[in-house]
Amino acid sequence: MVSEVAARKAQLRRERHAAKHQDEGGALAWRGWFDGSAHPNPGRLGIGALLLGPNGERIEISEPAGDGDSSDAEYAALTALLRAAVPLRPKQLLLCGDSQVVINDVLGTTRTAQGLASQRTAVLALMEQLPQVSLRWIPRHRNGEADRLSQLAIASLP
Repeated sequence: MVSEVAARKAQLRRERHAAKHQDEGGALAWRGWFDGSAHPNPGRLGIGALLLGPNGERIEISEPAGDGDSSDAEYAALTALLRAAVPLRPKQLLLCGDSQVVINDVLGTTRTAQGLASQRTAVLALMEQLPQVSLRWIPRHRNGEADRLSQLAIASLP
């Protein structure tokens, strides 16, 4: 009986999550989250990203990304996520990250990411290969999976 209740609660959480995210790009949209970590900052980089498809597809990215600062890490994570998405040819793609600096830089609302012009150019070129891409800032606490994957990448470093 307890396991049935727990299973039903888990199902309800999944349904609420799906309903919440259905408005974010529509039922056919792919959704992605990205995060980068630098330890220390600047230091060694780890990136994490999660890409979810409308039919239950799940792609996780967790890898070291060299050296740099937190903005380098965030841009590297966004780039890796876009590189994973391009071959899938999603009709709609909603990308979320917790770096206001990188998101504002890519969207052109501010140019605060000094020294990151080549990363911005690479991201914009990848975005142009997709028919409809939205980029949205989310608070750090809503980016847990991507953060977990970036931390796993850092932990894998010798």
